[in-house]
Amino acid sequence: MQMQRELARAVRLEDAFAKPPQLVAGIDTAFLGDEAVTACVVANYPSMTECEVQSLLSRLDSPYIPTFLAFREGPAIEDVMERLSANVDVFLLNAQGIAHPRRCGCATQVGVETGKSTIGVTQNRLYGKSDREPSVEGDAVALTADGEQVGWILMSHAASKPIYVSPGHLVSLSSSLDLVKGCLRGHRLPEPLQMAHALANRERTRLSHERSGPLFR
Repeated sequence: MQMQRELARAVRLEDAFAKPPQLVAGIDTAFLGDEAVTACVVANYPSMTECEVQSLLSRLDSPYIPTFLAFREGPAIEDVMERLSANVDVFLLNAQGIAHPRRCGCATQVGVETGKSTIGVTQNRLYGKSDREPSVEGDAVALTADGEQVGWILMSHAASKPIYVSPGHLVSLSSSLDLVKGCLRGHRLPEPLQMAHALANRERTRLSHERSGPLFR
């Protein structure tokens, strides 16, 4: 908890990437027993064409504890980031940014520890409140906590529930929303994160099938 508070003090909510960005990456995790498949997909911006993929299988050394996700998934996320050859401008993580009780979700912690621009994009609210819910596709509502804005509630797809966007590190509140909107391509999640989600699940399925074969029976 103290570590998170110290990292939160180092957060910079200002843009530290090229405008417009050239490469945006999504990172997501799928679970296989006590192991995790961490997948990263790098896409050109704004075309969203895939240009690099990486995936990593790792053992989970920490249990899942709400608000401490970075200690469970963060090391593998940082590892897969280091394996990239592409010079990514911004990373979209399936995690919270500053929309967190101590302003230090996994996207924030990873951003501060790596010095990379990060944005948290999740399908569930962890922290914060709003005056209303977004009502139409493209509508965004401020997510606030303790009198400060910590993110956005975005209706990314008319047929889906909203998503929650919060800057992690080296990204401003306004740019976190603009960039996520710029990556939407007809899915609930922004495209790099949608592709990373699909890759993580494909790898989990492949590994599961391999391990259920004759050699593992």
